[in-house]
Amino acid sequence: MSEATTAIAKLRNNKPNPNYRPMIFVIAPFTEVIKGNSADIMAVRFYCRFVYQKGGIPVCPQLYLPQFINLHNSKEFQIAAFINIVLLTKCAEAWSFGSPTHDTRYFIRLAKRKNKEVRYFNTRMEDC
Repeated sequence: MSEATTAIAKLRNNKPNPNYRPMIFVIAPFTEVIKGNSADIMAVRFYCRFVYQKGGIPVCPQLYLPQFINLHNSKEFQIAAFINIVLLTKCAEAWSFGSPTHDTRYFIRLAKRKNKEVRYFNTRMEDC
């Protein structure tokens, strides 16, 4: 059984609703997605799909926020940073994918400050 499957099973334990799915904050390189790199965007979508397939609800600001927030505007970027914190606090855990970048290290530190379990996976979604 993979770490992801075990983690989700633990989070679902003792929940009265058999359809319960914990929210999982997806940590992936934010900057590269904002730049519009299609390969990076597809990778982040696959990470979200992985979380979903394991039984979680993926929460992925890098795919969601650029739809309506101009992240090149400093004021709106600051608002986005606050939204990231709010979303993270609502999640049961944070899962980091790929090699560490400046962006992912920030979110990992933030998750740890919020006392969230951080799990690590490579780009092939294997436990690290």
